[in-house]
Amino acid sequence: MAWFEPINEKSRQRIYLELRDNSHPDVFFYVMVVLSATIATFGLLMNSVAVIIGAMLIAPLMTPIVAGSLAITLANTRLLRSSAKAEVTGIMLAVTIAVFLTLLSPTKELNAEILARTQPTLIDLVIALASGAAGAYAMCFRPGSAALPGVAIATALMPPLCVVGIGLALGNSSVAGGAFLLFLANLIAISIASSGVFRLAGFTSRFIHHSESDHIPFFKNRLVLSLTLLVLISIPLVGIMKEAVNHTNTEKLIKHTLTESMAILPGTDLTDVSFQDKKDDFVVRAVLRSSNIIKPEHVRQLENVLEYKLARPVTLNTQVVLIQDVNTETSTSAYAELLPQEKDTTTPVLAVGGTVPEEIIETVVQEKVALLPEYILTDFTLSYQRSNGTYIVNLYLQGPEELDDKFRLTIGRILEERLKRRVIVGITFHQMSFETSLNTNEIK
Repeated sequence: MAWFEPINEKSRQRIYLELRDNSHPDVFFYVMVVLSATIATFGLLMNSVAVIIGAMLIAPLMTPIVAGSLAITLANTRLLRSSAKAEVTGIMLAVTIAVFLTLLSPTKELNAEILARTQPTLIDLVIALASGAAGAYAMCFRPGSAALPGVAIATALMPPLCVVGIGLALGNSSVAGGAFLLFLANLIAISIASSGVFRLAGFTSRFIHHSESDHIPFFKNRLVLSLTLLVLISIPLVGIMKEAVNHTNTEKLIKHTLTESMAILPGTDLTDVSFQDKKDDFVVRAVLRSSNIIKPEHVRQLENVLEYKLARPVTLNTQVVLIQDVNTETSTSAYAELLPQEKDTTTPVLAVGGTVPEEIIETVVQEKVALLPEYILTDFTLSYQRSNGTYIVNLYLQGPEELDDKFRLTIGRILEERLKRRVIVGITFHQMSFETSLNTNEIK
């Protein structure tokens, strides 16, 4: 390909000497590490994007990584030792500076800019691969190109290291570990991508004197080693990305469900929502803006719909902002409903204490069946196995067709949550003149 045609010997010599000289860990290198780490740490603590970008531009860590990839390409042990020393000492110094400044800083809040660097995904790895290739390509084929500052920003090496220091200073291992994983992914991706570009540009082990090279197996198998590292670092990134996608999809489902369910609350809007997945159930927090008083039974209706959609028990906590509707003639306010201080006659949500299991079962099932207008609960049976503390519940439903197993699982999980016991649910459907029964499986 013309755009990857090997460069001439003079250009290769210039790039080699430039990287060799600039990757040496001298006073200038360490001063720049200290200054860039200081700027990045305070930028992160202040949640300032502009300051963080400034730290990226002056950070000197990119050069030793690229020099190391060139050293691997050339099988040059001397250059590899020098660049590795610069990178390792630079990393240690940057983290130490970040820890020290965080301990002295009056602001220690985990803001958006800090948290954004604690959950790297496969996308970050792809960005680092593209950035490393872009940097090496510009260095080989367009020296002094304006693309190099952009590469420094895209790779973002210093901010993750400073987040590692912030996490260590705050005693937060998840923050420190996530940020270090991001830095490690960037380092490996940049090294592999730039090494590939250097090879395409014509750099080989024959380029240098034999005294500077060493044909040990490490260099002979460098391609296999590089690909192995890339695969290994991809595994946790894929897992984190999958978790992030699942979280986003669940959040969208909760928002969509609550927005659709607002029909039962005229004059009410959903302004914010967040949730926690506690494996056995969801805890949802919703902020509502309403011109009417939101009562506990309204919240229970919304909670009921969410339980059906998510197929798991849901605890919905709402924060309501009351608003006033005003025009030139009238003024209405939800606060007027609060003035009489009338006794609350709302039926409380049934709990295990003081309530027989039959009432809890009937309440839960009736709430869920209410979401399916064509189905009715005709009867149910309940038995208790003392040997293993298990409730055996068999529901008799009448409807046009069998429901999928999701309905049974939802009922079982919610009953286990309410009854504080193990529950086995079976459902028998009645349709016209025939009767079919679902197998009863334990709810795990």
